[in-house]
Amino acid sequence: MTKCYKCGGTEIAKGKITVGYQSFSTLVFQPEGLKFFSFSLLQGTEMGSESFTCLSCGTVWSQTNAEALKEFIQHNCKKPRHEESTGIS
Repeated sequence: MTKCYKCGGTEIAKGKITVGYQSFSTLVFQPEGLKFFSFSLLQGTEMGSESFTCLSCGTVWSQTNAEALKEFIQHNCKKPRHEESTGIS
């Protein structure tokens, strides 16, 4: 099971980082399983303005509001086939 590198948490959401629809200068985390007819202008939760990368392995990370992401997933995403895949119910 995937764990958070920072806190060891197992509530992990898989998704992608994309450009926001409201502002092309805003990056958002778009969780996997977004409902086709979901109406949300942001299409995810806004990413923090800072990002980091490990110069040894290339891992890149940033941050988003955890509570806003959980709420977005509950309202706009299909339930995952395996609850263990995201850890969010």
